[in-house]
Amino acid sequence: MPRPITAIGFHGMNNLEQAPGVLLDDSKRITPKIVLNAEVTDGGKLVRRKGFALEIPLPGAHSLWAGAIMLVVANGTLYRIDGAIATAIGAVTGPQAQVTYQELDNLIYMATPTWEAVYDLLNNELRSWGLSLPPAPAISIVAGDMPPGTYTLCYTAADAAGGGRISGNGPLVRVSWEGGTQGIRLDNLPSGALCWITHPNGTDLYLATVANGIITGQAPKITPLPTFAVAPPSGICHFAQAFGRMWACQGRNLIYSDPFQYEWFRVQNFKPFLEDLVMVAPVNNGLFVNSETTTWFLDGSDPAKMILTRMGEGAVPGTLVYAELPGAVVGGGYEISRRLSQLPSPVWIGAHGYVVGTQTGHLVHLTESRLRMSVRSQGAGLFRVKQGVPQIIMAMSGNQRNGGDPVLSSILDLGALT
Repeated sequence: MPRPITAIGFHGMNNLEQAPGVLLDDSKRITPKIVLNAEVTDGGKLVRRKGFALEIPLPGAHSLWAGAIMLVVANGTLYRIDGAIATAIGAVTGPQAQVTYQELDNLIYMATPTWEAVYDLLNNELRSWGLSLPPAPAISIVAGDMPPGTYTLCYTAADAAGGGRISGNGPLVRVSWEGGTQGIRLDNLPSGALCWITHPNGTDLYLATVANGIITGQAPKITPLPTFAVAPPSGICHFAQAFGRMWACQGRNLIYSDPFQYEWFRVQNFKPFLEDLVMVAPVNNGLFVNSETTTWFLDGSDPAKMILTRMGEGAVPGTLVYAELPGAVVGGGYEISRRLSQLPSPVWIGAHGYVVGTQTGHLVHLTESRLRMSVRSQGAGLFRVKQGVPQIIMAMSGNQRNGGDPVLSSILDLGALT
């Protein structure tokens, strides 16, 4: 005959295989093997989760993000969400992919592997992330006051309306003559573009003085070209700002911008890795960098002085969130101190569940000793505080990446206990 058991509350679920034992622990609480659509409070109560109601019909919506404003993508269009109103603000071109966002200085940077853009909050407009490189100058020799010698020149695109932005330089063109003075006519100077030129037989590029499309005198040594070999980012799947730079995952390279110039990337500015990168997560002392199978830590803030250390297994793309965590020794011998727990720390899904990257550059596995999760190939997450309780919520989709728990998987697929 079954006999009743009196308990005073619940712990969170634990679906790992355990040796047979008593049902209750010393505190008279039960640890369920499965908790479905419910939350276990610190007081040991089970609270049923509330459902959701349709607010805005946007079929195919993904990449929901909120900072100063709320943005979401649906069917190749970027929408701004204000209450129950979705306003289209621009196209997201290329194959559907999760969008990464970063808000800085009234600008929201965003990107997928095939698309990059910036949303200007002050002007309420979507613009390019960096300016495209201009063509090579097409030139003719004309009368002028430039002394003989060899000159190198190029164009940069300029955007006076965008805060004085200029692009990197286009292709370089070299021209020379002997004898008397001459001038250079620019036959294809793009509208709004700037021309940069060396002194005769020089190497440094300076802003040329152009009148009616013609350079008639050598460039004064006043304004050197600041964007030589600069290009906008491309082909990045995830990025984040830290230490005055933008850091982005581009294939097997972690590329980074010039200091405090988030649109200026240079070919030589990257850290190479052995695997395709999917995530970069800054903390106080450095950067966690993840592939799908490996996590590394770049210790330091100066790219030239960073020290790389392999830390553990990789991350599920899209699952990175920053959360404030209670100070406690939670695994691996590392403690999230009460002081550092006040700083949001990166949390992601790894091969065996939730992983925290601490502010001191260590990994803490939050659920490895309690939950056997069905980890999949793609995910999304958020951190929130609900009725005073901090919560990290993750959703995953795609192919399963580990053995998982077949019982839990069947329940989630069915959406009900059987």
